[in-house]
Amino acid sequence: HVVEFGANIPHPCDYQIDIDTSVCNLVFIGRNWEKKGGDKALGAFRELKSKGMNCTLTIIGCKPPCVEEEGIVVYPFLDKANPIHLSKICDILRTAHFLVLPTLFDAFGIVFCEASAYGVPSVAANVQGTSQPISEGRNGFLLPPTATAADYARKIQAAFADRDKYIALRKSSREEYEMRLNWDVWAKKVNCILEQTLINYRNAYGRQQ
Repeated sequence: HVVEFGANIPHPCDYQIDIDTSVCNLVFIGRNWEKKGGDKALGAFRELKSKGMNCTLTIIGCKPPCVEEEGIVVYPFLDKANPIHLSKICDILRTAHFLVLPTLFDAFGIVFCEASAYGVPSVAANVQGTSQPISEGRNGFLLPPTATAADYARKIQAAFADRDKYIALRKSSREEYEMRLNWDVWAKKVNCILEQTLINYRNAYGRQQ
């Protein structure tokens, strides 16, 4: 059995599907700038801007070197246990257009569940467990580990170019959260597995006891 983890944020009811697309708001979340592929995320942002795309980049969880430039906001540390910090994270996701995480390693990536909760598609590296929360074309896109910043920029630009298709992607991203990337669904699936395991055990060994 495979049962996905859920989002470690309150169940959002104020998410936006039909969002303003005059600006493309990118979000990077990770404690380790290098291991989470921060340089590629930054490079993708710069590549998009060089092509004339109106975009921003919000960095959460670390303090990267040399990123003091227009359009970039950095939150070195936000603690979900702090209600004010949690509210800030939710506010950022509510107005985000893409989560960009060209990570070198990720066992699963609960942050992808959290992005989907707000209808935010993810663009990430296809490494280790990222293909479990991210369903290609449904709530994001997976790029090869060797993909460059320019590759990420092209993927984001292509997905954002057609507004109707992008809004549809947001809708399916939220659906992925509702169908499988939240803890209520996790609990139901695990309970079903445990109940069936007990039934199987009783059928196999009940008569012998």
